[in-house]
Amino acid sequence: MLSYDLKTGYSCNNRCKHCVIEDSKDKLKDNGEKIDLTTEECFSQIEYAKSCGATNVVLTGGEVTIRKDFIDLIKKCQSCNLNVTVQTNGRMLQKKEILDKISKDDNITFVVALHGSKSDTHDSITQVVGSFNETCQGIKQLCSNGILVVVKVVMSKVNMYELPDIVSLSNELGVKYICFAFPHGQGAARANFDIIIPRYSDVNVLLEETIMRAEKCGIQIEFEDIPYCIIPKHMKLVGELKYLNKGALCTQVGEETYNWNEVRKSIKSKGAQCSSCDLNNLCEGVWSEYVEAFGDKEFRPIKLSDKYKEALYCYLSKNKVK
Repeated sequence: MLSYDLKTGYSCNNRCKHCVIEDSKDKLKDNGEKIDLTTEECFSQIEYAKSCGATNVVLTGGEVTIRKDFIDLIKKCQSCNLNVTVQTNGRMLQKKEILDKISKDDNITFVVALHGSKSDTHDSITQVVGSFNETCQGIKQLCSNGILVVVKVVMSKVNMYELPDIVSLSNELGVKYICFAFPHGQGAARANFDIIIPRYSDVNVLLEETIMRAEKCGIQIEFEDIPYCIIPKHMKLVGELKYLNKGALCTQVGEETYNWNEVRKSIKSKGAQCSSCDLNNLCEGVWSEYVEAFGDKEFRPIKLSDKYKEALYCYLSKNKVK
């Protein structure tokens, strides 16, 4: 299965402290180039995605929902028989004029960024007062209309103590799936590294509590960029497992298309001790800038029992994972 990540532009109505696209946006601005694609350019890339054999297009930015052609982009994907995923901060989705044009029958998945269980925390991260209330309202409206919503949380020093409560809030809003992502120290996150990037050892206990809360609420969760050895009792929740049988192409504004699976692995690191881990071939490691800042002593090789290995290989075989 091949997915195509379409960066429609870098304009956004939030200014998140962990945003990784700041470098790409600033580079375009410094060169006097536009930071957003035209409708025609987006259409062309959607057609390109179809020609590459993609079955799904991820519409993202910046913030794609602030574009006047947002609904047109969705319709273009659908006319090409492509499934649609929208990555968004959800603020515009509270507006009736947009919601009325989206139906549960459209089979669109909305991945909505929520970065706190309360307004003070979320708004301090987005640096927009009132963004929390608008995002929550957008999520609630989508869920009420029967539209699939995945909440995406970038965990950080700012919000890490609220992770379990974000699960509870998501449950109240009607969400059934949450992705927690460890921050990538690039763009704005690099500039704010000291106030954004936590240590894995600092969030370990919080992850356990978050998992327990999710089980209690009946919410499915996953963790991106959390290696197996950090959550050894919950390895099935490692988000990178979903990439094992999927291809992912990405086109940034003004740049060449690249294979995200390959690029992602190339900018991650492991410790020397990882070579003796039974999951070394499955594990991608962690963002390289994390190891540069904190070292690799937190990562300990996992040794599986013969019974567990047999169960793992059986699972991988059934899911055609090599």
